[in-house]
Amino acid sequence: MAEFTIRNGLNPHKAIRCTITFRQIINKGEEGEPVWVLQLGTTEPHKDGGEIAPVFVHYTSATNLDEAVSEAVATISDQVDWLPLTEDVRPPFVVKYIPSGGESKLIENVCIDIKDLRPAAGIDIDSIKLTVNGQDVTDDTEIVGDPYYYTVTWRPPFRRRRYYEE
Repeated sequence: MAEFTIRNGLNPHKAIRCTITFRQIINKGEEGEPVWVLQLGTTEPHKDGGEIAPVFVHYTSATNLDEAVSEAVATISDQVDWLPLTEDVRPPFVVKYIPSGGESKLIENVCIDIKDLRPAAGIDIDSIKLTVNGQDVTDDTEIVGDPYYYTVTWRPPFRRRRYYEE
């Protein structure tokens, strides 16, 4: 059994303790990869009274373990009374961007780091739009990070380069 903490970005004063227990390991056939049955729970009371029931994650492989645990944590978090919440009054902001000004010859990838200071609801990645020279390239971007700090990367499909210097 392992313990971890859940925090709500809009209530910096409250954290709840949770546990995760590997209940059993089952093999899928003779050559199948192992799968886990996980139990996630908390002693935090339900926001409507009573207890929060444990969440079981069945048949999880190593390839989807993070996603399955994140969904279970979200299920538990939805049942917690996080009040009072702090109002999110500051918008996210750009920390760094490449290329950094001037005329771009599109030799480099376009990389933008976006941050949201807590207490905050976090960055809504569905609201991120990237245009290059007036063309929307949002669908061709890669967005990685967490709800409070993301890196948005666009790699030009064709790169203009200067091969000969005079």
